[in-house]
Amino acid sequence: MYYSELSTPLGKMYAVADNQYLIGLYYSGQKYCPDMSLFESNPKNDVLQAVTHQIQAYFSNSNYHFDLPLRPQVTDFQKKVLSVLQRIPVGTTLSYQQVADELDQPDATRAVATAIAKNPLIIVIPCHRVIGQDGSLRGFAAGLDRKQQLLDLERGVIVA
Repeated sequence: MYYSELSTPLGKMYAVADNQYLIGLYYSGQKYCPDMSLFESNPKNDVLQAVTHQIQAYFSNSNYHFDLPLRPQVTDFQKKVLSVLQRIPVGTTLSYQQVADELDQPDATRAVATAIAKNPLIIVIPCHRVIGQDGSLRGFAAGLDRKQQLLDLERGVIVA
């Protein structure tokens, strides 16, 4: 597997891919970010070039729709959670409870929160669009400041 570094308005990111799929996208210092020394640096990899271009496009136009081949290495339950996240429209949010309800598992809020925290494809699979039932920001592996900035970006507020 390969990795490359990306520069974004919210800090440095790392993308991890094989020759066909994006495996991970992480902010530097993000919880659950793997050690990049385990991968070979290859910014010329086609998938990594595509993610670099699409992340730049997202920050230029937050309504941008990602079109990347994804293969997150997660459990079956996490795949179901991530599938719900991918359907949350730009500029809107769901609560952790609403995600659990979408899965027909209303008692699985904690498991949903854990699956979201371990999302290996930050921004591309929009875990930042999940908030507390009371409307407050709750956990985000890349930090609550970034979560707020991503939500602001998607609502048309200028990101500094």
